[in-house]
Amino acid sequence: MRITKLVLICMCCVIVAPAVWGQAANSPANRGILGYLDPHTGAFRPIPPAAEESSDLAATTFTGTITVTITVTLKTTVLTNITCSGDVSVIDGSTTTSPRFFTEFNNVAATGTGTTRTCKVSIPYAWALATQSSDNMTTSYAVSGSTGTVGGLPQRFSTINPFDTRKVPANGATTALTAAVTL
Repeated sequence: MRITKLVLICMCCVIVAPAVWGQAANSPANRGILGYLDPHTGAFRPIPPAAEESSDLAATTFTGTITVTITVTLKTTVLTNITCSGDVSVIDGSTTTSPRFFTEFNNVAATGTGTTRTCKVSIPYAWALATQSSDNMTTSYAVSGSTGTVGGLPQRFSTINPFDTRKVPANGATTALTAAVTL
């Protein structure tokens, strides 16, 4: 009986020992260089450390106004409520690790009577841009028409995205665009 207890205690110690040793504090990991192996050349390419980017410190505020004048020709004569919307957007620092997105939007009712209506959508902007010389701004618009009743049919929509793409203009510029839509 004594030998059985002794063997049983030894077996318990052998079984529990790895679990106890696994609780020991880990030694610090060896520091290595983060990178990848180029499969074409067989050379190791270290990844450069991320540069601290602070786009707010290097950003310059650019202001301006985009005006989109839209002439709407009505072929669906029962449409009475015509609205136009426009938006302008830019991606600042699109080639950096942390690009920023800016979007401005405006919505207006059309003026005029009969089969021709006009919308003048004015979209002012003020963007703090770090990479203005390489940034492109994109302008889009949408025109919708409906009857005078809530949820009334027919409803017609016409959109275009992008309508215009260009470099961000100089500070304080007004950019005038025109479009024609048939509903």
